[in-house]
Amino acid sequence: MKPMLMVLFFAIGGAVAMAQQNQPQSRPSSGAPPSAYQSTPPSTYQPQGPAYQAAVPVAPQVYGGGSGGWGWSGGGTAAGNALQGMASVVNARGNYNLSTSAAAINMTQAQKQEIQNWSSFTNTYFDLRATNRRARTEERGKPLTEEQLNRIAQAGAPKPLAAQQLDAVSGKIAWPSVLQDDKFQEQRDALEAAFAARANYGTMPWQEQQNVQSATNAMLDELSGMISDLPPMDYMAAKRFIQSLAYAARKPVS
Repeated sequence: MKPMLMVLFFAIGGAVAMAQQNQPQSRPSSGAPPSAYQSTPPSTYQPQGPAYQAAVPVAPQVYGGGSGGWGWSGGGTAAGNALQGMASVVNARGNYNLSTSAAAINMTQAQKQEIQNWSSFTNTYFDLRATNRRARTEERGKPLTEEQLNRIAQAGAPKPLAAQQLDAVSGKIAWPSVLQDDKFQEQRDALEAAFAARANYGTMPWQEQQNVQSATNAMLDELSGMISDLPPMDYMAAKRFIQSLAYAARKPVS
């Protein structure tokens, strides 16, 4: 492989040398300083402001001199051109390795930045949640104690029926006049049977309690349809009676 590369480099070098020899070369006049004919490197002008950081570092460029040290390139020997070609190959490999390493560094930095972004997003998300939770807690105020909750529940519970309204021994129910209407006959029969059984056994099974709840709900719905036809006091008294009856079904006989 190496002999083939050497032959290729010599052939390329010879062709370049012949092409350069066929071109006319300008010679400096006796009075012109040699520096006027030296090749000028690219401009090093930098614009104002922060310098642009290239993603891939630029390999340094070497400006070689020619005959007489004036900096203009001319023809050389075949061996010299071959060595120059080999140097170009080595330089190209170095540039490739430099670019590859720069790409790896850029990828690592991008991954690091992505991790930092996700970390910042996560921290911000949970900070906002904590802030929202504190604000809601302040708006609600201090939570109620168990004693306060019990007092509220007792205050909202229906009042127990008096003995003349519900006989604990026989389970007989003294219905208000509004609820003695024929519209409530079916619910009255179901409730009287349930409370008679409660009086005999001292308590009411859970399934029977569900039946009582359904019957009292039906009575409340029927009563709501009569609200425009009843005096307010009679309507409220009948409603409280039904609610107290449903509440009594969940309590044992005392």
